[in-house]
Amino acid sequence: MRLGGAMMVGLAIALGGPAIAQTTAYVTDELEITLRSGQGNDYRIMRLLSSGSQLEVLQRGETWTQVRAGDDEGWVRSLYLQPDPGAAAQLEAATNRLSELRDENQTLSERVTELESRLETLSDDNRQLQADNQRMTQRLQEAGEGLELADENQALQKEVLDLERQVQDLSREADRMADRESRDWFIAGAGVIVFGMLLGITLTRVRWRRRSSWSEL
Repeated sequence: MRLGGAMMVGLAIALGGPAIAQTTAYVTDELEITLRSGQGNDYRIMRLLSSGSQLEVLQRGETWTQVRAGDDEGWVRSLYLQPDPGAAAQLEAATNRLSELRDENQTLSERVTELESRLETLSDDNRQLQADNQRMTQRLQEAGEGLELADENQALQKEVLDLERQVQDLSREADRMADRESRDWFIAGAGVIVFGMLLGITLTRVRWRRRSSWSEL
């Protein structure tokens, strides 16, 4: 990886000398490198840069490259720079990503469990609703039959009332007939009595007349 970085630096120099560009570079898998105030080992060490540190490239050179690390600007050896993160940094990033994926998987697993529990609850609710619907349908059917029976009962009650009125009418008519028959019998009896009285009177007169006639003889 160092050889590849050096070849890229050499190619840049061959194409036009030191390149001035704000790109990104990473410290190689050395434990630590020095950030110096100038291009040489006799310049002051500004800070130490650990492996995998991300640097902003300000100016590339064959031996030394000017970079910015945070708020500090300085020079590091070009051979310690590479375009991609080092193996350690990549491993750390992969490890972090793996941890994130595990957390996401755990979250998704919990969500799946929650959804399965919710689905089971909804299934139970659905079965309960179906049972309630069946009971309500049966009750509606019974209610419909009850309404039919109520209509029939009302019709029968009406017929009973009509029959009762007919019976009352017949009873009143019978009473009237009985009263009329009683009056007829009373009149007939009175007529017989009067006829008898008249007959008696007539017979008495006839006898009296006969006696009177015989006395004159």
